[in-house]
Amino acid sequence: SLTSITIPPSVTEIGPRAFSGCSSLTSISIPPSVTEIECSAFDGCSSLTSITIPESVTEIKGDFFLGGIFSGCSSLTSITVSKDNKFYDSREDCNAIIHTGSNTLISGCKNTIIPESVTKIQNYAFYGCSSLTSITIPPSVTEIGDVFGGIFSGCSSLTRIIVSKDNKVFDSREDCNAIIHTESNTLISGCKNTTIPESVTEIGERAFCGCKSLTSISIPKSVTQIGWSAFSYCSSLTSITIPPSVKEIGEEAFCGCSSLTKITIPPSVTEIKGGGLGGTFSGCSSLTRISIPPSVTEIRESAFNCCSSLTEVRIPKGCNVDKFAFMNCPKVKIIRY
Repeated sequence: SLTSITIPPSVTEIGPRAFSGCSSLTSISIPPSVTEIECSAFDGCSSLTSITIPESVTEIKGDFFLGGIFSGCSSLTSITVSKDNKFYDSREDCNAIIHTGSNTLISGCKNTIIPESVTKIQNYAFYGCSSLTSITIPPSVTEIGDVFGGIFSGCSSLTRIIVSKDNKVFDSREDCNAIIHTESNTLISGCKNTTIPESVTEIGERAFCGCKSLTSISIPKSVTQIGWSAFSYCSSLTSITIPPSVKEIGEEAFCGCSSLTKITIPPSVTEIKGGGLGGTFSGCSSLTRISIPPSVTEIRESAFNCCSSLTEVRIPKGCNVDKFAFMNCPKVKIIRY
């Protein structure tokens, strides 16, 4: 129920998740005493419309698990950095935070216009920005986050992605509505209108993570690897066919795909992955039956955790199944063949 707050001038740091989940917070004033803002400080502040970063701020942090400072701020339309700040700026009224020394865009919103001077888009820059509908990446950009960032993760309203034809590192070939790393043919970020080109060989980590509006996707036979968390929390995805060219499916690849009722695992896959972070199909609560091909020799911990509707799984006799592979699957019946 918190709608506004005044931070006193004695405060020097805003810690991790300080205002996380304050969904009614519409405004906040950061005093000139604050020098550091930690990861996910305003995570989930979905009513926050504008923010001003004072000149005193010298460090803004992101984190692998916690994300960027404005993760999930879906109503944010205005981001301004004080013109006297020597470390960060919002040049050309771009509605973003840019690290001045490295020309790296570290946080954006739905109204962000990426300046031509930006050379890198950092991890989590647009994480959870569900109101983002389009973004144009200028040819000056040579690096987009890293494999754990997923810069469009959770942008469920995003319908169009364009990479400048002059960009020598990334492309959006064949009007695919995705970002592809040109040299490796890896699709690193997509949206609900993405069409995966035949030339793509890998779907990168978190490429479609949180794309709740994605209902179906066709994976071409050129793809050999589906990365970690590639389709996680695509909650409207109902079915998917993985081609026989795919040899590896990463952990959490389809985690949280709660509408997924059918999936075909190709005979080229040898392992269903799992672990502390979750399994490949954990949280696929609408999945009722699945047949594991003879090629699979290992089904790891939590691989199908919380697949609560799962009633029948056919598993080859030679396959080693971890005792926690089917945790929280009360209806499941294992059939060996």
